[in-house]
Amino acid sequence: MTFTVSLANRAANLLGRRQTRRSFLQRAAIVGSALSVGGLDYVLRPGTAYASVCGSGASCASGWTALCCTINNGVNQCPPGSFAGGWWKADGASLCGGKARYYIDCQARCTRCSCPPGGHYCGRECWNCTPHCAHHGTCDERHVCRNLFRYGQCHQEIGCSGSVVCRAISCTPPWHWESCSTSSATDDFTRTHSAPCLPAAWTAMQKRYVALGSQASPLGASIGPEEHGHDGTFQRYVHGRMYHFERTGTHFLLGDLAHKYVALGEASSPLGLPTSDTRPNAGSGGRHNTFQHGSIYASDRTGTHAVWGHVFTKWSAAGLAAGSLGLPLTDTRTNADETGQHANFEHGSIFYSRRSGAHVVTAAVLTPWKAHGREAGPLGYPTSDITALPQALGQTQSFEHGVIDITSVAGTHAVWGRIFDAWVTQYGRETGALGCPTSDVYPVDATHDRCDFQNGSLVLDKTTGIVSEVQPPPPAG
Repeated sequence: MTFTVSLANRAANLLGRRQTRRSFLQRAAIVGSALSVGGLDYVLRPGTAYASVCGSGASCASGWTALCCTINNGVNQCPPGSFAGGWWKADGASLCGGKARYYIDCQARCTRCSCPPGGHYCGRECWNCTPHCAHHGTCDERHVCRNLFRYGQCHQEIGCSGSVVCRAISCTPPWHWESCSTSSATDDFTRTHSAPCLPAAWTAMQKRYVALGSQASPLGASIGPEEHGHDGTFQRYVHGRMYHFERTGTHFLLGDLAHKYVALGEASSPLGLPTSDTRPNAGSGGRHNTFQHGSIYASDRTGTHAVWGHVFTKWSAAGLAAGSLGLPLTDTRTNADETGQHANFEHGSIFYSRRSGAHVVTAAVLTPWKAHGREAGPLGYPTSDITALPQALGQTQSFEHGVIDITSVAGTHAVWGRIFDAWVTQYGRETGALGCPTSDVYPVDATHDRCDFQNGSLVLDKTTGIVSEVQPPPPAG
């Protein structure tokens, strides 16, 4: 069906009463463009033409300015070289949950010269922006750097400006996140204006983003539309990401926490789905997020690390970052034997294996255990946390094949294997006849190992497996 210019003009007159922003000729151009696509359906049911993500007036001929995300790498904010110069709103916008939608004109900065006396605009040669039509492979082909006007409610300290580079969009009043006044202008005709780089619906994430303050939130401006990920949707922002899953709700991650989660594989990672927003760490500086199976913690002094699984469960029981272990220094790691995992913290480590469970190894025990090969050495995995010795002798930690004792009378020493078995069953350990160990188990020669105690020594004959007691020599004199 062919429509004449006069029909377009009459339709513009009929619908133009809802507009306050553009001249009659501009309204006629917009309606004429809509008629060419939507035909009589646009006249009879205004707002349904341009049934695309870009909304109405998306062509270069429409006279409108492009949306910033189209020309700013998807970022919904004024690009470098521009500033917020003014705003208007469209009421009853479905993309803002039926409330007002705000349009912020980003004016080009005058960089090489100033306004002429009594003027408000510098010449085109004075800003670094050539008038053109936006495209970038999208349906947003509106103007860039062509429309020379300014509402003027924003950054009134900047008296001289260039043309409108692009428009940023928000469901939050601009005076909450930009240097703008509340002086209002309304143009409901623009309520459908959009682009593929903006969220296309009023979703759970968009509701949450607006509740946080949109561009004024810790997340900053959005980057691109919502995207589908593993088992849910996510939205990128200048300072982080937001995720929505039916099982866990809608939560945001900021900065390094978001980067870490993405690097681990997001919802398909060992952490699972996020179960909290980014929160401050309790009493230790930094911030964290919780997930179905773990957490990511970040601080300036320790970096950003993810802890999950059995190691996380144990760390959680120990008080997380506010507990005795402090903040993590590593992610959860798979041990060399591939049967266990561990993570290091400021004041110790947690080691887990299927056969021994998860246990805290404090720094005092970790040093000698590492010296003997850790879980691959003669002691094996820890089977308990550190505990107190009887008679206030000190502390001890049990391992699969021995112990490490920390005593004030004899120091820190490891006992394992057959010598440990004999010391326990025949001599009563620390409170028995031999007392506390004064050395680790050490080789005497190719066939004998030895461990010294307060009141004697035990020697293992490795050829027979027999452990014998050796009394210390009598004191001199």
